[in-house]
Amino acid sequence: MNTDILIKIVESQLQETSNMREKTPEFIRKVVHLYTLQLMKLGNIPLDFMEDVISDIEAETVEIYRKKTYGFLTLEEYRRHKFRQKDDN
Repeated sequence: MNTDILIKIVESQLQETSNMREKTPEFIRKVVHLYTLQLMKLGNIPLDFMEDVISDIEAETVEIYRKKTYGFLTLEEYRRHKFRQKDDN
């Protein structure tokens, strides 16, 4: 698993402010979907292993998400804080 690509996807999706009320589970599902599509472009994932791969990606995504949003109670709070900081600069 190429974690660099997954981290970039998480970071880009964290910056996505078109749906400020997006909940964490929705966010995780979206990132897992995007990363799975990337993996499938690079190679074939055998159907027998698809559930295991998705489960691993989800666990990794949750870990990255928690590290990136540490100190914020919700995804919305994180985005509002980061968005406000960008406006102030």
